[in-house]
This record gives sequence, C-alpha cells and structure tokens, in this order.
Amino acid sequence: MQVAVGVLVSADQTLLIQQRRAGTDCAGLWEFPGGKLEPGESPEGALKRELEEELGVRITEPDFLCRLNHDYSHAQVSLHTYMIHQWSGVANGEEGQKIAWVSLDEISEYDLLEAAHPLLKHAEAKLNKRLLFSQN
Repeated sequence: MQVAVGVLVSADQTLLIQQRRAGTDCAGLWEFPGGKLEPGESPEGALKRELEEELGVRITEPDFLCRLNHDYSHAQVSLHTYMIHQWSGVANGEEGQKIAWVSLDEISEYDLLEAAHPLLKHAEAKLNKRLLFSQN
C-alpha cells in the first residue's frame, strides 16, 4: 500500500499529529496525517488531497523527507513522507479526529503508530539541521 504522509511544522517548531478514529485499524494511536495514494496519483498529489480532506489546509512546497517501508500485521505500507512548513487555512480534525500540535520533547507522551517512530527520527534530524543553518 502506497501512503503519502505530511509532517506539518509550525513557526514555533511544533509538529501536528492526529489520533486514529474508532473503527479504523490501530484506532486510538497517533500518527502524522496523510493517506493512501489513489490509482495514478503522485505522492505529492495524494498528500495535497488528503491534508485538505483531513485537516482543511492547502499545502505549498512540500519538502521530501524520506520513503520508508513498514510491515503491520494487517498491511505492508510504503510511506512517502514530506515536511511541510507552509500552508493556508487553520488545521482542524475535519473527519472528527483529534489533532495536537506537539514539540519534539512532548511527542513521546503520545502513543504513536509504529511507523511514525522512524519518520520522527528523520524529521528531527532535518529540523535540527535547519535550525543549525538558520543560526549561522
């Protein structure tokens, strides 16, 4: 299964995560937003569509972060992940899901999906690198 994932980063360096709804696989766990690619759809196209549907935001200039594969008991997923620093609109749980803006220090307090952990490491490394360059 091909999935596009977005790591939205606010101006104060907090990250947006959302809680999986009841009735879905892994309900109650937290994840970065995104969703499955439709046939013939690019990862960026899917990401733009999914974030507008799930969060009510229109993203601009997604920055490719990584592509990771993960095996769950119910599915094998290939995650196309992007960092997003610019969007229009205010993020809301448009599909009834809870959302949270959390710092890297706070995120360990949330029960994340297994696949979110390696994505988080990549995001943290990129954020630290970006911070280093902005200080110079």
